[in-house]
Amino acid sequence: MALPFPGRRHVARETIERTVASAAYTMLSDEAVIANAALAIGLADHQLPSLFSRATEWMKRLRSDVEVSSALSALVDRVDFIDAGIRVSLKLSHSVTEELGANATALSIARVFPMQIRRRGFEMRLVIQGNRAPASLADLALIKAIARVRLWADDLLAGRVESVAAIAERDGVLPNYVRRLTRLAFLAPRIVEAVVAGHQPPELTAEALTERIELPLLWSEQRHAVGIDQSA
Repeated sequence: MALPFPGRRHVARETIERTVASAAYTMLSDEAVIANAALAIGLADHQLPSLFSRATEWMKRLRSDVEVSSALSALVDRVDFIDAGIRVSLKLSHSVTEELGANATALSIARVFPMQIRRRGFEMRLVIQGNRAPASLADLALIKAIARVRLWADDLLAGRVESVAAIAERDGVLPNYVRRLTRLAFLAPRIVEAVVAGHQPPELTAEALTERIELPLLWSEQRHAVGIDQSA
């Protein structure tokens, strides 16, 4: 997978991977585009359902923290950052077309996504724009932080640990880190649901929640503070 990025501001590889995964997910969810590309290389109509099924399997892998990197390596032919945004080219060969009798001809699809670069603290975040919103990808670091702090809270309430210091010693982290993270134990359920679904604003990260955003006690005020509408 080529990732040419000449003359651009530095963006973390993890951020690029997340953006490309979102773009690839969106492309694989567009059955009309896949069908047109399949018919162009000689696949028959009756082979399309199997192709769509395989595309769905790839989409699941793209949402997996464990499999996303390998999925992108197998799927992405090229990524170009252009003035208009980002151009992603996918090549479905040796994973879909061969099983469906397309021989050596690869099924290729490409799409340009309008995009802007947003600053998030000291990081740069790529945000795909356009009439069709890209598929949401959950912030796995934030989800893990919320899950971790809930386990800590349960341990404290159940008496399995006696203090924050005990948690820090047991888990090999600093007490200050545990204290910062404990505020996530009181997040509004709607916020947690939005985070799990990947619908949170791009600026809403674990670092922002633990270090920069003041969380009110009222859940309705929390949603306003973090930029998640009540209907989210």
